[in-house]
Amino acid sequence: MRRRFKVGVIGVGNLGSCIAYEIANRGLVDEIVLIDILKDLAEGNAIDIEQAVAFRNNTEIYSGDYGDIEGSHVIVVAAGKPRTPEMKSRLELLEINKRIIGDVAQKIKSIRGEPIVITLTNPVDIMNYLLWKYTGLPRERVIGSAGMLDSARFRQVLSKRYGVPVLDVEAYVIGEHGENQVPVFSKVKIRNEIKKFTEIEKKGIMDELKHLALKVISKKGATVYAPASNTVNMIEVILKDERKTCICSAILDGEYGLKDISIGVPVMLSKNGVEEIFEWDLEEEERRIFYLGAESIRKTIEGIFNLN
Repeated sequence: MRRRFKVGVIGVGNLGSCIAYEIANRGLVDEIVLIDILKDLAEGNAIDIEQAVAFRNNTEIYSGDYGDIEGSHVIVVAAGKPRTPEMKSRLELLEINKRIIGDVAQKIKSIRGEPIVITLTNPVDIMNYLLWKYTGLPRERVIGSAGMLDSARFRQVLSKRYGVPVLDVEAYVIGEHGENQVPVFSKVKIRNEIKKFTEIEKKGIMDELKHLALKVISKKGATVYAPASNTVNMIEVILKDERKTCICSAILDGEYGLKDISIGVPVMLSKNGVEEIFEWDLEEEERRIFYLGAESIRKTIEGIFNLN
């Protein structure tokens, strides 16, 4: 008998509802429960999405409360205030979103089982750490979704700059989801061949990457399709136990010489969440920026707990 899958989505504004739709449209699960402080929004999205896939599959989508997410294999946390055009940094969301995440974490903690929790609330590395700390879940089951989005942007930039199809580009971004993101130039492949970059090329690409999200936000108010699709790609890997390499914000315990921190690193994803964390050899500048980001995250986390 085929195993039944269930996913819960907490926070179903633009991003959360798009994730729920994409999960339903791909037919990945049997059941999706939508939770939002705005009950009518959750109910309206549930009805809309269920009707959208009525000719495609039998996915059951409904709105509910935290008790209804019990039994979920994956819980997506997209609750919180999104980044707006006037914000220079995702860290500006910290004060309001840490309170929201604290409340969400306590609700998740109250349900039975050990679901895999995927965090999208910004600043994602900090919020993922807080969810792990407050829920008490094993570190491999709390994952921040940002690295695959950053990597998708990197691939798209390289595709356009060098005139090759995006699927012929292999490129990843690790580290902090923010100012200190690390495009791993040393591992870029185009048509399966290692690509070499000049320092001028690297600087131009990094500058472009840093402004891509704000460019979208300034023109349409939010980034939606890209983070949603890349998150659902991760969910698909988990539910199908595909054991693929993904870039996720993961809780480190000695990897890269870091402990008690969440930061974007290459991992093997499986039905158990983070199956393995890969420690890549990085070039000197890549390492410098990676640890700069790690230090920024660490200081922010320390500030939160010192104030509390």
